[in-house]
Amino acid sequence: MSERLKGTLTKHLAGRGVIIWAGMAILIAVSSSEFVTLLQEGFSGSSDVSIRGALVGVGLCVALALGFRWIAVSLGLFVAGAYFFLNDASLFFWTIVSFMVFASLAATVSARSVRGLFLTLTVAWMVQFGIQAGSDAVLLVALVPLTLLAYFLTRSIYVLREKNTEAVRQMQKAQQQTQLAIERERKNIARDLHDIVAHDITIVAMQSKAAKFANDGQMALETLDVISKLSSETLHDLRLMLNVLRADGTMSDEAGSAVDKPAATTVYALQGVDLFAQRLRDANFKVTSTTDEKISELPRSAQTAIYRVMQEGTTNVIKHGAPDTSCTLELVSNGTEAVLEITNQIDVSGTKSKGLPEGGSGLVGMSDRMRAFGGKFSTRAEKGQWLLRASIPF
Repeated sequence: MSERLKGTLTKHLAGRGVIIWAGMAILIAVSSSEFVTLLQEGFSGSSDVSIRGALVGVGLCVALALGFRWIAVSLGLFVAGAYFFLNDASLFFWTIVSFMVFASLAATVSARSVRGLFLTLTVAWMVQFGIQAGSDAVLLVALVPLTLLAYFLTRSIYVLREKNTEAVRQMQKAQQQTQLAIERERKNIARDLHDIVAHDITIVAMQSKAAKFANDGQMALETLDVISKLSSETLHDLRLMLNVLRADGTMSDEAGSAVDKPAATTVYALQGVDLFAQRLRDANFKVTSTTDEKISELPRSAQTAIYRVMQEGTTNVIKHGAPDTSCTLELVSNGTEAVLEITNQIDVSGTKSKGLPEGGSGLVGMSDRMRAFGGKFSTRAEKGQWLLRASIPF
């Protein structure tokens, strides 16, 4: 089945289309006996009810069909037809069915003005019918509740359907934003690792030349130790970079020009603590910072990862934290991993610009960065404070 045919069927057999097709089928069924009478007896031999029933059935089906494209025109034609042709109880079944079908159709209209006008004209028709029809007004006993039931039941279903559609759209949008954030962060990781690997290979080359021409054996051994350590770290980072590139597809050419984003070859986690603590102080936060010198033993790729998380966490404190309050910035070692914790007090003023940054694409990217380095990342609200925690193994 072609995509075009699928689209057409979906358009005509979903939502409003179901009401229109079902309504036409019911009207044709109600009018079928009148059509048979006309075919057998002809216009001259058929009763007035049979002729009117057949014509009204055809007219209502045409009005319904117009609802596929011009819903307001469809409803307007029905109301006009009701005032001219459905003015007595002789067409009892046509009246009941048509009012229920078109009330359901009106319930699917998004414009409140169109729905309101239809209901107003329908009530006006019922009032004038009750006044003019005499004993036939008993028809309203069934017509009024059935029409109201059809309208409100369809409206409830349609509103629920619209809410579900909007929820699905929002979920898809959130998934797309999350995926974009992850892809962007993967490219940033790859670019950082590229800078680090290139720098380390340059150092290895320089140290190799130094060892070659060294006259002191001890100096040569020390140089070889540096080469060995850098080579191991470079191999590890190169493998990590290839894994990231394999998952992402390619490295981004977009250069990060914003402040706080130095080249990866100059990024050190301990320096980041000082830098971002000062940035928070400049933003009028009371900052308590704690560092552990053992962090300097981390490979620079791991320090870069911690630095980027620190950068994002600081940005979120400035954006979402309660102003003029205390916050902490802690980067320590627990023996097997480096742990970064940033805490700040939550702004409960109720302003839209403040609050919890749980769904931020930046945090999504940081979480993916930590996972790429074999680390962990979490955020939570606890006792009026927002806590960001990231860890990365030595």
